[in-house]
Amino acid sequence: MFISIRAKIFLVLSICLVLAAAFIYAQTDRRHINNNSVVLISSVGCRSAETRTVGTIIDGGFILTVAHGVAGQNANRIIFADGETTQASIAVIDSNLDLALLEFDQAPLRPLVKPIKFASAKPGESVLFVAFNDQTQFARDAKIKRRLKINTQDIYLREKTTRPGLEVELDVEVGNSGGPLLNKSGELVGIVWSTSRIVENRSWATRSEAVTKLLASLSSNAISPDAKPLACTG
Repeated sequence: MFISIRAKIFLVLSICLVLAAAFIYAQTDRRHINNNSVVLISSVGCRSAETRTVGTIIDGGFILTVAHGVAGQNANRIIFADGETTQASIAVIDSNLDLALLEFDQAPLRPLVKPIKFASAKPGESVLFVAFNDQTQFARDAKIKRRLKINTQDIYLREKTTRPGLEVELDVEVGNSGGPLLNKSGELVGIVWSTSRIVENRSWATRSEAVTKLLASLSSNAISPDAKPLACTG
């Protein structure tokens, strides 16, 4: 079918406008905030490239994040929303839950930073997802779609496992794993660990009650060998 030059130009301009609108929406969907209880984690070591994840400061001075971003790494730089940096080490990893706890290498632990408390998520609840674009912290609205048990694999893709999860109406970019879902009271209800490559605006998170289990294993020293990070090899 013959298309005139004018029609082709109109088509190209239309596509450009749609792409521009999508880009503007993606930017305006993020709101810049400055919450020093949520940090950026830059990890290096065994892997060929730096990994970036998001962490949340919780009671005990721990930094809660996803295991798949820090396993096998041996140096973790913590970057606060205000730009200050420090170092942290891995305290425990659970490869089945894809959760990790880090400890600051130096005290005191920024006494002005309030640890974030836990709460249970409710289906249909509106929450806030906090993460970083480069080193700029942002918040994005999200919605809890449902609570469910997620059948998946451990972070090394060796064994099948089940996690207490949340299905969330949310898009997540690479480097935003570990970002917390906060309710209207500022309490943590979930930790985002994956986003769908098929369904638009769909991600998955681990429910906060799984973190309680991880903390209990740490305090009782009942940590299995699989809960430890991979050693550097080669």
